[in-house]
Amino acid sequence: MDVPSATPSTTAFGAAVCANHPRREAIGICVACRKQVCGECTTKVDGINYCVSCLAKLAGPDRREQASAAEASPIGGALWLALGTITLTILAWGLLELGAAW
Repeated sequence: MDVPSATPSTTAFGAAVCANHPRREAIGICVACRKQVCGECTTKVDGINYCVSCLAKLAGPDRREQASAAEASPIGGALWLALGTITLTILAWGLLELGAAW
């Protein structure tokens, strides 16, 4: 009696397997590329499954560049710190002057 061999997308028992891990059972399908993925290879965004590569494409290079540029700007951080310090100083001075008037 011949036992059917497993295809790349199913196990010997007929269960779907992960596109990246052929020995793991797939638990979902990426909505973008339609690959079957295991729990380690899927990320849910608003209840929708995405594989790692499609999620990276969804995030896009622009968002990563913007985030790294904002984090790597010491001049911008220094300017915000100076603005905050000046604002707090003016507020404190105003409150002290108001208290002296009473």
